[in-house]
Amino acid sequence: MSFNSINYLIFLPLVCMGYFAIPKKGRNIYLLAVSYYFYWCNEARFFLLLPFLTAATFFAGKAIDKAEGKNRKAYFLAGIGLNLGILVFFKYNRFFLNTIMDITGAQIDLSWWLLPMGISFFVFMAVSYLADIMLNKYHAEENFVKFAVYITFFPHILMGPIDRANKFLPQLDKDHSFDYVRVRSALQLMAIGFFKKIAVADVMAMFINQVHSDLNSYTGLMLIFTAYMYSFQLYADFSGYSDIARASAMIMDIDIRENFKVPYLATNFSQFWNKWHISLSSWFQDYIFTPFVWFNPMKKLPLMGKKFEKPPVLVAIALVFLASGVWHGNTWNFVIWGGCHAVYRIGEELLKRYHGKPAKNPPAHIFWGKVCGVFTLVTFSQIFFRAKDLPSAWYYLTHLFSDLSLSTFGQGIYNSVKYGFDATPLLIYAYIAFNIIGLAVLIGMDLYRHFKLKGKCLTKGIDTMPKAARWLCYYFLIAMIMAGFIINNGGYGASASFIYNNF
Repeated sequence: MSFNSINYLIFLPLVCMGYFAIPKKGRNIYLLAVSYYFYWCNEARFFLLLPFLTAATFFAGKAIDKAEGKNRKAYFLAGIGLNLGILVFFKYNRFFLNTIMDITGAQIDLSWWLLPMGISFFVFMAVSYLADIMLNKYHAEENFVKFAVYITFFPHILMGPIDRANKFLPQLDKDHSFDYVRVRSALQLMAIGFFKKIAVADVMAMFINQVHSDLNSYTGLMLIFTAYMYSFQLYADFSGYSDIARASAMIMDIDIRENFKVPYLATNFSQFWNKWHISLSSWFQDYIFTPFVWFNPMKKLPLMGKKFEKPPVLVAIALVFLASGVWHGNTWNFVIWGGCHAVYRIGEELLKRYHGKPAKNPPAHIFWGKVCGVFTLVTFSQIFFRAKDLPSAWYYLTHLFSDLSLSTFGQGIYNSVKYGFDATPLLIYAYIAFNIIGLAVLIGMDLYRHFKLKGKCLTKGIDTMPKAARWLCYYFLIAMIMAGFIINNGGYGASASFIYNNF
């Protein structure tokens, strides 16, 4: 039951009506039941893993809270070890099994070794909960149902955001009531999310997938263009999911974290990671970077300790991004992707140390030059993110500038649409025009949010529109969503699954 399915559009209103209809005392049990049902619909094979890890984390948290000294640390390590051990087993078993087959020549059926949906996200939520208790930032939750809702809440269970217990759990004690203005804002945000996902990301994916399925047929400008378009596709796909997740929770008066704040208008990489996948980047900041700098384990290294008396910030940066790469996938592509961002951030940090911080309000040409530079380097890293393996990534890199003629580029665009969408010339041009409109609106929304709304949610801007303009905006979004849905499901075979389903 994906967010962009008819089933979810039936499921969500029924859940919300039931939530407001039952008494307050029964709402958390109700939320847990519907969340388990939602997860069962998406991941029946490994369903029991979710309640098992939930219960184990709940009791580990209580044990940490009550214990002292070495026992406290032992319970913490046991809870963390169980969660991360299971995550590592499921996430990297194929990597190890492929290695075994390469070494021994044995044949192993890998069809059973699948990754349970959402495990990367709910394990990180469990780890942050136990870490906060260990650091005395939060006391263990006494109510199992409330804690289970925190882990399994259906809007964030599959692909985040990675919520924190101290922000989420107190909301479950409130007496939520139906509010028309809040629900209207939620529906506006949901429409924006569906537009990003269905009308932009899914439609754009058709020619991008075609290029990557037949890389040897494309060179030069076509590969450069596809790399930039994939950056927009990834952003529209994942931010669209996050908007739908936030809107689904908002209807029930539950606030979950915002995950994207116009990241492609960042002027440096520190700013980019404060705007991109915010819940994950802040998790790495709080639970890897900060502890590593505070405790500085490198000063205990024999013979080398004196060189690391000061907190090893640059080492911590590298560790964070390599960990992020490993978290995203079990191939070298993701390690290199993380390594690229480590180099970007370390280079940026060194420039600040030797040349000072840049001006906060640079002239327009400096601002846009930095935006384009950051976006281009992010796009370069995402070549590894998108490529199916290292040979594909290597081909991509070595053929980026092999043929820069406009005629070859135009033919490449035509062929990628022809084989990825439809061979009818009229539909090919209509498809290209639809992509141009969708991308222009996506960029326009971010520009409006950044410059006019000063980072506030787009729904704030919609609410200030005259009534006629507001309804025109609604009709436009609905028309684009319906057209995108027809394009994707009209017999052309494009996948509508969210990209982060694989993580």
